Amino acid sequence: MKTEELKAIGLNDEQVQKVFAMNGADIERQKQTITTLTTERDAARTQLGEANKKLEGYDPDWKSKATKAENDAKAQVAELQNDFAAQSAVSGVKFSSESAKKAFLADLKAKKLPVQDGRLLGFDDFLADYKKTDPGAFASGYPNVKDGGDPNNKPGGSPRDQFAEWFNQVTK
Repeated sequence: MKTEELKAIGLNDEQVQKVFAMNGADIERQKQTITTLTTERDAARTQLGEANKKLEGYDPDWKSKATKAENDAKAQVAELQNDFAAQSAVSGVKFSSESAKKAFLADLKAKKLPVQDGRLLGFDDFLADYKKTDPGAFASGYPNVKDGGDPNNKPGGSPRDQFAEWFNQVTK
């Protein structure tokens, strides 16, 4: 802001001097605020440095302990994600008993399959291999025949014929 600009808008010399005085006072207040904030910032930095030195004096291993705690937390989260993915994958599998399911889950957990997007990678292969090694762990899929009807609601055929058809399909 210049004197000529203020006079051009119609202010006299006395008014121009008052505007400059008010503007100067505003600038001085802002300078004082900046000085105060700079001093407070420097004091906070000093206090932080002293606090970090005290922490190292009390427990020199605090950084390594914090890192270990963070890594432990990440491992727990990964384990929970793995358990959830395993439970989700197993939900569609029919086992012969609850203990067979628990044994399967224990072997699955020991295998430590990787999890991606909430799914276990390689689960289908693991399941197929497990079915080969322990077929008794899985429920057999006998057809659900009631009152001589077809499990697929197709008309015709006795329960004996339906069972024979199913048995021939399973034993192929």
